[in-house]
Amino acid sequence: MKSIFLETNHLFLRNPRGGVEDIAAMQRAGFGAIFCNIGDHEPSEWALIRKRASDIGVVCGPWLRTAEGDNIFSRMKLDYLINVADTWNSPLIVNSESELKGSGSGFTEFIAARVGDRDAAISVECWPFANVHWVPLAGYPFLPQIFPVEAPAAREPEACREEWYKYGAECVVFTFGAYGSQRPSQYNRLTPYGVYSADDCAGYFVAWSAAGEHDPCKPGEPVDPEEDMQLIGDQHGISAMANIFRQQWPDKTGKPNPDDHTTWKAIDKWERAQLMLVKDHDEMMSDL
Repeated sequence: MKSIFLETNHLFLRNPRGGVEDIAAMQRAGFGAIFCNIGDHEPSEWALIRKRASDIGVVCGPWLRTAEGDNIFSRMKLDYLINVADTWNSPLIVNSESELKGSGSGFTEFIAARVGDRDAAISVECWPFANVHWVPLAGYPFLPQIFPVEAPAAREPEACREEWYKYGAECVVFTFGAYGSQRPSQYNRLTPYGVYSADDCAGYFVAWSAAGEHDPCKPGEPVDPEEDMQLIGDQHGISAMANIFRQQWPDKTGKPNPDDHTTWKAIDKWERAQLMLVKDHDEMMSDL
């Protein structure tokens, strides 16, 4: 999976006038991407932030919560988010939380179909809802909210990550809460990760910089070395290749004594070894 969310740390920005104007300080602290709240602020309000980000090469995209006021999933809000991301030519964050509860695969399939192959991530609560089918979104990084002041489960981030893996997530990138009493020292800040929000960092973004890095994606299953193996048979081309070598380097071949390997020259030894490997391989395959 290739995504900006796997390449650098990112910040959520809530308010364009919330002390988030110093994009250079964010970049110096290791945040290569920022995401602007277009659910509560018009895209035009973020013009200055976007320009400053563009000027120094920081990725800037939109995010919003996909719920209406009565906590109903809003297809219109999702489409609005995607349209803004396309206008900005940027990645996006889909923030979908309890509005997905009990929806099975209905909304997750809808989100995946609408987002398509755009660079996007899914911001979610720290623990997956069992009555939601998450697999349709497995192609995007999940950003579980590690907010210990809100959810006891968030006090064990790695347990949250493993649970998301069980529900189909391929890559799990934590979002660490910076608001209230939450502090950077609470978290194992290994790149890549996100912080919610830049507004709560009081301009001291360096305190939230990385302590190291790791791979947030699910380890691949070990490959059975016997899977997809095929018989080689007698069309291996080894002797034909050996004869070409003999024409090019006649001094590297001869008439070896089968009972005395010290009389064998390099090309003859190579041919014998390759033929033995083919024979052993095919015999093993025949026994499977």
